[in-house]
Amino acid sequence: MQSAEMEDIEKVLRGKENPLLECKAQACPDLLRRELSSLFVSTNMNDGPLTVITFVQRTKYDMSAWSESVEDEREEVIENFIKSAKEMCSELRRNSQWADFVEPNSGRPFFSPYTNATFFETDERYRHLGFRIQDLGCCKVISHHKWGTHVFVGSIFTTAPADCEYLQEIISQANKLKEDGGDAHVSVCA
Repeated sequence: MQSAEMEDIEKVLRGKENPLLECKAQACPDLLRRELSSLFVSTNMNDGPLTVITFVQRTKYDMSAWSESVEDEREEVIENFIKSAKEMCSELRRNSQWADFVEPNSGRPFFSPYTNATFFETDERYRHLGFRIQDLGCCKVISHHKWGTHVFVGSIFTTAPADCEYLQEIISQANKLKEDGGDAHVSVCA
């Protein structure tokens, strides 16, 4: 008889929901939208639909502490996010939508022109997206409703409406693991 953990792993490998990732699209809250024009300087953030895709990866280690293991895992999930975000943005652009993501190490847009404005993972504005920001005195850490501080959160912005079919398909694909167990990043192109 298999353990429950082994059964969970097998479900994941067969393309079921990924228990280590929550990718979600939501309409950008007005309070956040107003502040994004200084981050994405070449894009009109005030008119038309604007969607935020949060890409939450569950981590083995608590991100509120520092160790070499935490640092190694953080580098791995950041690399995973960047690869996945590039792919998601490319897919959205193929559908004639503007899309960009925040590069986690700099807090600045990846594709858009350079700006002094930043949006780091521990920015208080993440509260508008349903996250908690905890001030630990020496640093801040983001907290997820299910996984607490065992997370890395990345953000992707797009003009695609949150409920449009192709965006929902991208989100659905991102929330599943590839059946072949291939690359570590999430493949959104079927």
